[in-house]
Amino acid sequence: MRHSLLAAAAIAVIAACSSTEAAPVANTVIAAQDGHASHSAANNGELTAEQKQGVADVRKVTQQFHDFDAAKKAGYTVQYPAGCAESPDGAQAFHWLNEGLVDGKVELLKPELLMFEPQPNGTMQLIGVDYVVPLTASATAPTLLGVPFARNEPLGVWALHIWAWRPNPSGMFAAWNPKVSCKYAKTS
Repeated sequence: MRHSLLAAAAIAVIAACSSTEAAPVANTVIAAQDGHASHSAANNGELTAEQKQGVADVRKVTQQFHDFDAAKKAGYTVQYPAGCAESPDGAQAFHWLNEGLVDGKVELLKPELLMFEPQPNGTMQLIGVDYVVPLTASATAPTLLGVPFARNEPLGVWALHIWAWRPNPSGMFAAWNPKVSCKYAKTS
């Protein structure tokens, strides 16, 4: 049961962040939907003081995960879905889930997932974090830094991205980042 919820949470990070409805998953390409505008930065691209401080705090706590092995040692060991997530609006790259962090709490300094972009030399570069909360834990959308999570009814979770380590012209909390690529993802 717990693993089913964790798998659903990981799927939701990919599929739910782009809208309030689940996006279909086909291979490793995920179709973006128009509803992702709610996750762009507040105030027409300007972050509030609280959001700026929150992103700085996320960077401090995740700095250690620029070393991909450190992320794995810290419990980010489940890649889901397999492959590199991309869409016409950009990419999210690879997601690594820490199953022990999936619960009903929103904790800024404990993101449930880390996002890594594959590099030309085969390494992985940390680009952002994802947060998920099971729908059963909250009847209303949780918020983080004043930004509401997206609801994914079919997968049973709320989800939100923060692009802490890669500038995103679509916004700090947008679902997709046009400055992220799956170009160097290994296909085997």
